[in-house]
Amino acid sequence: MKLHIYPDYKSLSRAVADVVGLYISKKPKSLVCLASGHTPMGVFECMVTDILDKRLDVSQCTFVGLDEWVGLGPQDDGSCRTMMNDSFFIPASILPEQIHFFDGLATNLQHEADRINALINRHHGLDVMLVGVGTNGHIAMNEPGTPFDAAAHVSTLAEETKTVGQKYFSQSTRLDKGLTLGLRHVREARLPILIANGYTKNAILKKALKLPASEALPASIFQQLEHGVVMVDAEAGEAL
Repeated sequence: MKLHIYPDYKSLSRAVADVVGLYISKKPKSLVCLASGHTPMGVFECMVTDILDKRLDVSQCTFVGLDEWVGLGPQDDGSCRTMMNDSFFIPASILPEQIHFFDGLATNLQHEADRINALINRHHGLDVMLVGVGTNGHIAMNEPGTPFDAAAHVSTLAEETKTVGQKYFSQSTRLDKGLTLGLRHVREARLPILIANGYTKNAILKKALKLPASEALPASIFQQLEHGVVMVDAEAGEAL
């Protein structure tokens, strides 16, 4: 695992966008998974600027959604798909046929997980996988206790995730389950990147990266990844 600490969020975002962009420039037909949420917003801004300025070409990439709240569709405010549409897919002019996302309204949730697993298997794994970390150590919706070898699956959300997740909604929203890529996908991705910023993440990063790797702390899987990259700002990396 490689660890990089940057002075502030702006420089962190620029550096992550550069790492992702360099990989795509070398492999234009990459299979890319980008996390939704607040942490990667700066990365998306940099990538969109690069795309509009013709410094980055993602026209041959295929994009896979990282996770989605069960019960929410692609048009619902607060859904992961809506966040990705607004922050990256639409500004970057990504074509609908380039995007494969979980449907949180699917009647057969396991079929949804199987569908995304099959897509990733056809590509022999993800190329780029950008993930954040929750304050309980989760990656995507892989909550503490998720096996490191889990593929895409239906997740039962931890109470902390349900509570923190309310920040994405304008009104109280029931959150119980999620559809998520698994920790196996992190391990098998050719370029797995963990990004974090802010003081609220320094305690969990210290545990995840300094204590022995354990399924009780999903983000600790990065300790086992020789090819993994952890990129944080100075506030998040204070204890590292």
